[in-house]
Amino acid sequence: MKSPKDDKHTVQGFGRKFAGILAAGLILRFVLLGLAVPVELQSDEANYVYLALGLERFGLFFDCYRFLWPPLYPGFLRLCFLLADEQGLLLARGLQVLSTLAIGWSTMSIARRLFNDSVALVSGLLWIVHLPLAAFSHLLWSESLFLALWGPALALLIAASLEPNHPARGRRLLGYALLAGIGVHLKESSLYLTPLLLLPLVWTLRRQGTRTLEILRIISQPLLLLALILLPWSLRNLETYGRLTVASTLGENVYNGLNSSHRNFDLIPVNTALQRNNQPILQVRAPLRSSNENLSPWARAEEVLNLPERLDENRRRGLAFTRDHPGWFLRGRLQKISDLVAPVSFMTRHLALGHYPTSLTRWRTMLVIWAAGASALTLLLGLIGLASRLPAGPAAGIFALQGGYYLATGSLVAMSRFRLPLVPLLLIGCASLICMGLRPLPRPRLMLAACSSLILVALWIIGWPTTWGLLRAASKGLEVIG
Repeated sequence: MKSPKDDKHTVQGFGRKFAGILAAGLILRFVLLGLAVPVELQSDEANYVYLALGLERFGLFFDCYRFLWPPLYPGFLRLCFLLADEQGLLLARGLQVLSTLAIGWSTMSIARRLFNDSVALVSGLLWIVHLPLAAFSHLLWSESLFLALWGPALALLIAASLEPNHPARGRRLLGYALLAGIGVHLKESSLYLTPLLLLPLVWTLRRQGTRTLEILRIISQPLLLLALILLPWSLRNLETYGRLTVASTLGENVYNGLNSSHRNFDLIPVNTALQRNNQPILQVRAPLRSSNENLSPWARAEEVLNLPERLDENRRRGLAFTRDHPGWFLRGRLQKISDLVAPVSFMTRHLALGHYPTSLTRWRTMLVIWAAGASALTLLLGLIGLASRLPAGPAAGIFALQGGYYLATGSLVAMSRFRLPLVPLLLIGCASLICMGLRPLPRPRLMLAACSSLILVALWIIGWPTTWGLLRAASKGLEVIG
C-alpha cells in the first residue's frame, strides 16, 4: 500500500510531466509561428481584419454583407492593433499560440478524469505533434481562441456530470456556462450545442432519483448565466437590424451547402489559383450524382437589404430546394461528410497556395506527410479508441452529442476546419487505444469500433481523388496539376 509520501511524489511527478508536455507544445507552436510569418491573409482572415480596423479606426462594428459574425475575434484583433499598431497581427498570432496551452491542458485533464495518468500523458504528446491543430495558432481564424475556451468548459462540464453530487458541481456548471458563452461570441456554431450538452447531466440526475424541480433548478443556473452573457450583443443586433440574434451566418452557409453545385472550401481556393494560372482545375468526385442530374442553382436574396432577413430568405430558399430534390440532398450530404473527414487541412491548403514563406516551404513534402498523417491517424485511431474504450455514462453522451452536432454542421458546408472542435476528443480516443489496446472488450464494443472505422475508410475512398489532388498540390505546388 502506498504511503501519503509516495502519493505526493506520484502527483508531483505527473505534474512535472504535464508541465513539460505543455512547454514542448508551446515551443513547437512558436517555432511554427517563426517559420510561417509572414503568411498571406486569406478569405475570412481578411474579413476579420476588416472588421477589426473598422472598430479601431471608426469605433463601428460593420457586417461583412454576407455574414453577421460574433464580435469577440474582431475585438481581439482591434485590441492587438491598439497595443502594437503595425505589429498587431503578429501580437495576435503570439497570443493565440499562448492560448493553445489551455487546449493541451484541457485535453489531458479530460483524458485523466476519464481514464488514467498514462492516457492523459499520451494524449498530451499527441496534442504536441498534431500539426493541423498547431497550425491554426498562427492563422487569423477564431478556432484557437475558441478551443482555448471550449476545452476547459468541456472539462468542467464532464467533471460536473461524472460527480453530480460533488459540492463543486454548481461552480463547475457556472464555469462551463461562462466559458462556453464567451466562446459563442467567438464562434456562433456552439450556440445550440452549449445547452444541448447539459442533457447527459439531466439524464444522470434523473437516474439517481433527483426530483424534477431540483433538476430544473440545477440546470437553470448555467442556462441563465449563458443568456446573460449573450443578451447584450443580441440587444445591440436588435437595435441595429431589428432581430434579437447573437450572430447570423446560417443563411450564407445554406446558400453554399443546399444548392446545386458542390462547394468544397478546402478545394475552392486551390481551383481559383489554378484558373488564374490557366491550368485545369481539380475535379470533385462525380459518382454520387445522378447521371441525369442537371439542377439549376438558386440565387442569393440580394434584393433584401437587411442582413439577418436576407440570410433568413437564403435559408428558406435552401430548404425549399432540398424538399424538391431529396435524392440530391442525401447524396450531397454523403459527399460533404467525406470532405469533412478527408485527411487534408488548412496547413496543406496554405502550402498548396504558396502562402507560406520559403523558410517553411523548404520542408514542404515533410510537412504535408506530417499534416496528412496526423489527420488520418487521429481520425481513424481516435474513432476506434472512443468506440471501444470510452466509459459508458454521461461523458460518453457528451462526446456523442458533440460528435453528432459537428457532423451535422459539417454536412452543410464541406471543409476540414469544421472538424477542429472534435480533434481534442479524438486525441483522447487515440491515447486510450495506444495505452489500453482492444482487448479484453465485449463483442458489441468491438463491432462498434469495426463499423466506425469501415465507414470512415469508405468516406475516404469517396473523396480520395480530390484529397490526392490537394495533397499533390501541397507537396509539389500547383504546377504539377494539369
